[in-house]
Amino acid sequence: MDSGPFCIWSVTGAEDARLQAFRGLKHRKLPADIVLAEGYDAVLLLLTSQHSCKEVLLQPHMESEVHRVLRGRPADVGRAGPSSILSSSIEVIEEVTEIRLGAGRAKLAFALAYRRRAPARLHSVLPGLAVSSAPLRLIILDGLTDAANVGTLFKVAAAFGLSGVLCSPGCCDPFSARAVRVSGGQVFSMPCYQGDLPEALRLLRAEGVLTLAAVVQEGAVYFDEVQELPRRWAMVLGSEHFGVETAVREACDKLVKIRMASGVDSLNVVISGGVLVHGCVERESRA
Repeated sequence: MDSGPFCIWSVTGAEDARLQAFRGLKHRKLPADIVLAEGYDAVLLLLTSQHSCKEVLLQPHMESEVHRVLRGRPADVGRAGPSSILSSSIEVIEEVTEIRLGAGRAKLAFALAYRRRAPARLHSVLPGLAVSSAPLRLIILDGLTDAANVGTLFKVAAAFGLSGVLCSPGCCDPFSARAVRVSGGQVFSMPCYQGDLPEALRLLRAEGVLTLAAVVQEGAVYFDEVQELPRRWAMVLGSEHFGVETAVREACDKLVKIRMASGVDSLNVVISGGVLVHGCVERESRA
């Protein structure tokens, strides 16, 4: 199929040399500069992102939508499209990649992309940061180590229309295969910045962003007692085992915690993140 400057090539056999990039994906470790998108939705999000897509492998029934996406990409995307787009049957794809999904077969597709170079400045990720009248809503991840948690929180950020996600240097790679898969590809749709969190928080506060950290210790304000929030806020979520680091807590405006029934001391970071982000958006609408 002709997709403007891109062609989708049909492949009928697993032995075809053009499939080499996808061979044995289930067990193969990819180079550090390559990101894998797994699943139809993730591939579509990758194709419209700022990542330079390298190769795509999809099923025939996906061709028309990929064709539409490639033709409709914004002119300011500013990077080349995939050098190879291959279409084959689900049987060939499963044989080549050694990945079998059972009930999810209809959405099985893959894309390989070059990892974007980490941006040097927070302002380059969040152009609205210096505009005091512009809404700004962020999740900040401090030292999370579980890829599934990181991926799910990117999906939470996308679901509530947040401006981006900030990650500490010790945070699990949001572009690991598992994080990408669990996020449904939303890691490609959300602006992402990785850097020193205390420094980033000081910069956010200087730009009029209210910074909150989710904690469990005494002295924190119960979140249900927070009645209103401004349109510019950031919520810090701590690691699964150690919570928010002291230096990060001290750089925040306010510490908050979720009120729970007696006998329950804490919630999973994903559950807490969903509750708090939804609450922030809801309270913002009251302001």
